[in-house]
Amino acid sequence: MNRKTLREEIREFQTHKQKLIPILIVVGLLGLVLPIIPGVAVLFLAFMLLFPKHGEQLLRRIRQTIKI
Repeated sequence: MNRKTLREEIREFQTHKQKLIPILIVVGLLGLVLPIIPGVAVLFLAFMLLFPKHGEQLLRRIRQTIKI
């Protein structure tokens, strides 16, 4: 059984993340036009992958605002 090191897993996630973000942005923009796709949620996910610190702060503010 070939176990990956944590460093290898992080590198692999980074490459997958870089490929996933543009797809999420396109799907999110389509979701703003098409009622089937939740556009804002997909765009928020892309934002959180692109800017993790700012995404966490924004999520915290949203939770405080709606008191979850």
